[in-house]
Amino acid sequence: MLDIKQIIAKGEHSQFEAKKAAGGVPSSLWESYSAFANTDGGVIVLGVEEQNKKLIVSGVSNAQQKRTDIWNTLNNRKKISENVLMEKHIYIQQIDDKDIIVIEVPRADRHDKPVYINNDVLGGTFRRNAEGDYRCTKQSVKAMLRDQSDLPIDSAFFEELTWEDLDKDCIRRYRNRFASLKPAHAWNELDTIEFLKKAGAVRRTEKGVFSPTLAGLVTFGTEDVITQILPDYFLDFREIFDKNRWSDRVVSNLGEWSGNIFDFFFRIAEKLTAEVKRPFRMRNNWEREDDTAIHKALREALANALIHADYYGRQGIVIEKRRNEITISNPGTCRPPISEIIEGGVSDPRNPTIFKLFAMIDIGERAGSGFNTICTIWEEVGWHTPSLSQKYDPERTLVEIPVEYEEENNYESIEKTESSADKLNESTEKTVEKTVEKTVEKTVEKTVEKILSIISDNPKITQTELAEITGLKRRGVEWNLEQLKAKNSIKRVNGRKHGYWEIIQ
Repeated sequence: MLDIKQIIAKGEHSQFEAKKAAGGVPSSLWESYSAFANTDGGVIVLGVEEQNKKLIVSGVSNAQQKRTDIWNTLNNRKKISENVLMEKHIYIQQIDDKDIIVIEVPRADRHDKPVYINNDVLGGTFRRNAEGDYRCTKQSVKAMLRDQSDLPIDSAFFEELTWEDLDKDCIRRYRNRFASLKPAHAWNELDTIEFLKKAGAVRRTEKGVFSPTLAGLVTFGTEDVITQILPDYFLDFREIFDKNRWSDRVVSNLGEWSGNIFDFFFRIAEKLTAEVKRPFRMRNNWEREDDTAIHKALREALANALIHADYYGRQGIVIEKRRNEITISNPGTCRPPISEIIEGGVSDPRNPTIFKLFAMIDIGERAGSGFNTICTIWEEVGWHTPSLSQKYDPERTLVEIPVEYEEENNYESIEKTESSADKLNESTEKTVEKTVEKTVEKTVEKTVEKILSIISDNPKITQTELAEITGLKRRGVEWNLEQLKAKNSIKRVNGRKHGYWEIIQ
């Protein structure tokens, strides 16, 4: 049971409301009930009044009858749209020999929102802020109604458009990435329309036309087409390193690029992580491995905003990168309670089809663990804890991520964190070995010897042929040749096209 005396002593706030209730059950009780249910829950106490800016227990008469009256009203659908309380949530307590009635209002499940009064969904829906209860706007009510349904919001399709309205070049690049990650997948053999249908990006209408779904539209559309359907759609990245002046900005409405979320992700992901120190490591195929757990976590945070955004909402997706903090905000509130998101393991994506489209190319595939993973990594690295919050009117989710770019950061712990993050997410990625640099040195020596031997036998050999013989990828060959040239071990004679390699030492 709650310590009500302590709660009263702290005064009213966003999750506590006191009411005098000298006569019957006050009508304002139901506005507070609606407000708490539609926000983050809270406690209402009847029999407490304010005197000289302090809350004083005045008590209520006929407490048991009032409790019964409250239950009767809660179960009257003409008065209250949804009863979210259980028997344990309403009880009588004595303080200083005076009866008070305590009502613990939980946060309503999204399927029950909006909780409204007087059979008036637009005029009787309330939310809570620090100042008290306020009536929700029409846009806020519509946002709650959208989140009620278990049908995926992003599977809705638009008959006024056809798949031909999507960006073909963007679709081609997406399919190329999918094929490179999953070369044996059966969908690689499908034609474009069939591939998009399987992925959930288009649906066949009753007229037999393939029209884009919301997921297909925002992922593969162009900004001018997207905003025909979603007028408030907007993507905005701002890099602000000099007071309030932008050092870099990318927005979706200038016509310089497609303006869809697929292209936005790849344009912004590298910018978010540009100043994070990259340790020297090599993968098993001798390509340089530039990722740390921090890089992956920042990309995951970006993907989460795109996956969970309410694209019918206002103000768009806004990302600000400052010297010591990255903030990512998107339209729409959190569907699960924030406390459950912080604990991890909860996944209730607003746009499961977009989730699927991103997961198909290995983006945002860690369901329910995004924010929790970021917090775990930041704790192990010793950085300040990221925060997750939400705002209303308009509805927005805000993630604030402290970052540090100083040289003295303990980047060795960043590499160790990769192991913890992978275990936390049940990932199949291999743990990076602590002795990776020694392994790289030995491997590079052997690779160099092999390349020098091949060049000695065939000075006119091409980089493509070197890649085939050594088993390296083209970039691996280029990197090794650059290292040899930098050490003055080899040089190129007579240019790239008709020249040959000369071994100097």
